[in-house]
Amino acid sequence: MRSKRMGIATLIMTLLMAGAAVAQTGAESLTLGFANLMPLDEAVDGVYEGWAIIDGMPVSTGVFNVNESGETVAPGTGELIEIFNTGTDLSGASSIKISLEPADDMDPGPSGLIVLTGMLEGDTAQLVAAVPGLDVLPAATADYILATPSDNESAPDNDNQGVWYLTMPGPEAGLMGLPDLGAGWIYEGWAVDFSGDAPMPNSTGTFTSGEGFDSDEAGCNGGGPAFPGQDFTDFHCGPTLNLDSGDFALVISIEPVPDNNAGPFQFKPLAGMVPTDAVGMSNCLTNQTDATFPTGVATISGVTAVSNSTWGDLKASYR
Repeated sequence: MRSKRMGIATLIMTLLMAGAAVAQTGAESLTLGFANLMPLDEAVDGVYEGWAIIDGMPVSTGVFNVNESGETVAPGTGELIEIFNTGTDLSGASSIKISLEPADDMDPGPSGLIVLTGMLEGDTAQLVAAVPGLDVLPAATADYILATPSDNESAPDNDNQGVWYLTMPGPEAGLMGLPDLGAGWIYEGWAVDFSGDAPMPNSTGTFTSGEGFDSDEAGCNGGGPAFPGQDFTDFHCGPTLNLDSGDFALVISIEPVPDNNAGPFQFKPLAGMVPTDAVGMSNCLTNQTDATFPTGVATISGVTAVSNSTWGDLKASYR
């Protein structure tokens, strides 16, 4: 019996050395890890879904949410997902993408909102934010003033109730170095009130460039200079905001198009608290692209199948 076992082992080694192999499991497993990826309110925001791009076609690797530590968890239960067993051989994938899928999604394909993407090198992909101009975005700057130019004739002393991304004298554009985002994304300004129990975001309008009017000019009655900004005054239908109270932060976010969420998306390249002496001063926001944008690592695991011979061939050759 011992000599028979040794004969089988010798034959297996001979077949392998000759280029033959036993049928094996494919590289069907995927692990994902993230930093700065925002946990989702699943009822409002939906869920994340992973995709392996194989021969140009997306293959789902599974839906998930993340916890505060960036670990993948099962939607609905929050149970930790250590590995995604996809049931598909991923060894031919060229890249991994992470999409944001709407709540109650019935479409088997990916949505138009890809959050992270990365090319596979070997069995690993480094995932980065899927927005155009990510390489130059860390150099973007934002200067602003507090002013209410649209109603100065009627209320000259309320400059703390408006924000404009411009510099004086001029005026000249205060938002510099923002890359063109194309059709899938748009910039939006926010004045976020931290005085209550939860942050309250107030949009200052969407825009594609640091020059020209944003989507709502100075507010509901229009007007103001041809730069992104907002007057938060009674004249513009409210709310009336005291921006230099020490309770407000200004944020420039990158929003998906279309955008169904009333708050800022998780891509916030520029932000900063409004100082209490901001009126009459030139102020600026901090670029936080490198520090806050989500990143991730995707790793494929398993053994790629090679089938030059089968167990049947092995048995037949041993008889």
